[in-house]
Amino acid sequence: MSMAVATSGAEAQPHQAPRGGSSAMSSSIPPGMLKEMQEVGRDLYRLALVTSHGGNLSLRAGHDMWITGTGTMLGRLEARHISLVRADGSHEGPPPSSDTVLHATTYALCGAQALAHAHPRHAIALSFDTGLFVPGDLEGQLHLKEVPVIEQGPRQVEQVAQALAANLVVLLRGHGAYARGATLWEALHWVTALEESAHIAWLRGHRCPH
Repeated sequence: MSMAVATSGAEAQPHQAPRGGSSAMSSSIPPGMLKEMQEVGRDLYRLALVTSHGGNLSLRAGHDMWITGTGTMLGRLEARHISLVRADGSHEGPPPSSDTVLHATTYALCGAQALAHAHPRHAIALSFDTGLFVPGDLEGQLHLKEVPVIEQGPRQVEQVAQALAANLVVLLRGHGAYARGATLWEALHWVTALEESAHIAWLRGHRCPH
């Protein structure tokens, strides 16, 4: 989303908040994108990586993006639950996710085509004890290497987006994970890999170093 974020020095400025849009979409999400969102959303819910109304998903569409609406049930997604957010901040469809600015800022900073936000419980638990999660298992070391943990606060949007430009998945302390990919399937892969590594660390009874 090249026009979504202006930059000043080394810091990216967040995408503007979405403005009010039409409740009925004049544009319809392409069937392939809808299917991808539905299947990944269903998997996130079935794997207990989100609660019934938790998490969000988005797909880049040129300078715009399709993103799940605020309070959407990812396990039961329909086309009417997905909003088209344009680069100027306007949207068509339901009120977009409260994470819309974070998604747009991330797209502006890297070549990701898809973003997923989930609430993997073991990863969240470990996030309270460290600023950087380094998996101890072989698969985690191979794929993830290390996962930054970002503090919640007024700069969390730009900090998460900047961290995602350099990492596959990032944790927001005490809240959840954000993962990027060429597809939502790839983003799902990184979320599940993170939770697997965090679960293994938890079972071993190890706390991450500060």
